[in-house]
Amino acid sequence: MDSIAFSSDCLAQVHLRLMATCEDLSAEQLVWRPAPTANNIGFILWHLIRNEDARVTNTGKLGEDLWATGSWHERFGQPATAPDPGDRMGLRALAIPSLEVLVGYAEAVHERTLGYISGLTPESLDQLPDPERPEYDVSSSLRHLITHKNNHHGQVDYLRGLQDEAWDLPRGTGMVLP
Repeated sequence: MDSIAFSSDCLAQVHLRLMATCEDLSAEQLVWRPAPTANNIGFILWHLIRNEDARVTNTGKLGEDLWATGSWHERFGQPATAPDPGDRMGLRALAIPSLEVLVGYAEAVHERTLGYISGLTPESLDQLPDPERPEYDVSSSLRHLITHKNNHHGQVDYLRGLQDEAWDLPRGTGMVLP
């Protein structure tokens, strides 16, 4: 298996597992926090999807994020430029939409990501999308995206376990995709 197929498979697997982990979340579970300053599942999902959206846009030089072009920001009740990632209190107060909206955004971004990856060549993995940031070539960006999504999937899974001690990952989510 080549590195492009491997990256695509990794992202497909974590997406599959993440969506299975979020299946049937209630509105209360989506916004529940184990402590007042802890992130809730809805925020974690928003954060990881926004990160993937922006990373693929920037790495692939694809113009604008789906957040803006797909009007996802409107479904979150936010301007396209908000919230500012440095505004921790603003982020903590981010209105969390329904699970349906979060999953819809996740699916749209995931499809765009896989489409971008399918157009890569082995040579393009060494390209520098931003020459002023040589530490972020295409392969490093994909590696970060895979790690980032897996880390946050673990957080969501952990929160599900805190919410329900009988929680376990849905069966079949660890299977290798065809």
